[in-house]
Amino acid sequence: MTPEIDRAGSNRGRAWRSWLPVALLLVVAGVQVALVKTEGLSPWKGGGFGMFSTTDDAGRRRVRVYVTAPERSEEITISPSLEDAAVRAGVLPGARQLTRLARRVVERERRNGRPVEAVRIETWGIEYAPDTLAATSRLARTFDYRVDAITATRP
Repeated sequence: MTPEIDRAGSNRGRAWRSWLPVALLLVVAGVQVALVKTEGLSPWKGGGFGMFSTTDDAGRRRVRVYVTAPERSEEITISPSLEDAAVRAGVLPGARQLTRLARRVVERERRNGRPVEAVRIETWGIEYAPDTLAATSRLARTFDYRVDAITATRP
């Protein structure tokens, strides 16, 4: 074999390396699109490929938490100790994040001596009318956490 053939053969063996970054970007973009469509991920997160196509970012999402127990049914304020979990649940309102927030709410309520049997979490987003740009709140997801069962619904 001549040196030219050896060099060409070795370059062909390394060509996959130039395609690796492209393949990884396509995988990340595909996963983000799937999570946006199936789990409600904010397009600004998970790779940020949709950040210039929408105003649906974490700052425009709201999480509301309701606690139910005998002789008690109320919306609670998100305390500083729950803010991080609430922001994460708002950005990606999947079962994992919502369950994590609900468990932390139960722990906090019980630590403060308040009874709790169920936690309901609602995630809200803002939609803008295309013609007037009027903002309206939109319920994105509800999640019910009970001591014995978990139920999630999408409107």
